Amino acid sequence: MAGFIELVSGQERQALSFLDSDPVRNLRMIWALRRWGIFDIGLPEQGRYLAYSEGGKIKGLLLFNNLGLWRLAAHGAAARGLAAEALSSWGAPEMLAGTEEEVEALLQGVAGLAYAVEHKEKEMSLLLSPEDFHPIEGEAALATEDDLDDLVDLERELQLELLGSCAAAWVIRSQMRMAMEEGAAALVRWEDDAVAKAAMEAVTPKVDELGGVFTRTDYRLRGFASATCTLVCASSLAKGKKVRLETQRDNQAALRFYRRLGFRELWPHLVIRFGAA
Repeated sequence: MAGFIELVSGQERQALSFLDSDPVRNLRMIWALRRWGIFDIGLPEQGRYLAYSEGGKIKGLLLFNNLGLWRLAAHGAAARGLAAEALSSWGAPEMLAGTEEEVEALLQGVAGLAYAVEHKEKEMSLLLSPEDFHPIEGEAALATEDDLDDLVDLERELQLELLGSCAAAWVIRSQMRMAMEEGAAALVRWEDDAVAKAAMEAVTPKVDELGGVFTRTDYRLRGFASATCTLVCASSLAKGKKVRLETQRDNQAALRFYRRLGFRELWPHLVIRFGAA
C-alpha cells in the first residue's frame, strides 16, 4: 500500500537507509538527519520531512526546512506526488534546490509552482575524488576554538558580499562552530589577522560539502583560498570520503580554481526562488 506520511522522531534510521543509496545526491538531507534527527529547534537545515512509502518502505523524501527551502530525494511520479502533497499540507516553499533536470520536471509537472518562479540561480555541482586531488600547498591551519570569532566575521563578510545580507548572528556562529568542531574549517592569517577561510558546510560518513570559501578583498590572488581548500579537502579525502560543492555556472574563475584542485563536473544545479502566489 502506498501513501504519504510526515516522519516523526524514531524514523531516522529508516529515512537514512533510503538516503544512503545515493550519498552524493542526498548529501544535505543525510547531514541534517544525522546531525539533528527529526527534531526542530529552528535551525536553518531543520524542518519537516514528508515521505512517500510503498509496502512499508520509503521510496521518496521531501524536506521543507526552516529557510522555506524544499530538498527532495525522489524522482518522477514520487517526486511530483511529494511536491503536490507538501503544497497541499504545508503551503508553497520560498525556494527549491536540486539538479536542473529534477527541478525543471517539478516546475512543469506540479500545478502551482512554475507560475510563481521569481528567480533561477544557475549553479554547477562538482565532485572531488581522492584519485583526482591536486593539492596546492600554502600556509593555512585548521581552525580551533580560539578562531571561532574570526570564522564568524569572515562568514558574515562573505554573505554580505554575495547576498547583500547575512543570517542572524546565532545562526552563523552555530554553523561555524559545527565546522570547527568537525575539524573541517581552515583559516589563513596574515600578520595576525584572519584573511581567508574555507569550511565543510556539511559532513557525512561518505561525502562532505565544501563551502564558505572566502578571502578578504585586499588579500586575494595570493593563493590563500587554495591553501584553505586544500587543507579541508585533504582532511576529508584522507578519511575515504568524496567532496561535493556548488558554484555559479557563470563564475569561470571559480570553476577554473576548483578544477585545478581536481574537482569534476557532476550536473547542472538550480536554486529556485518563488515570489508571491
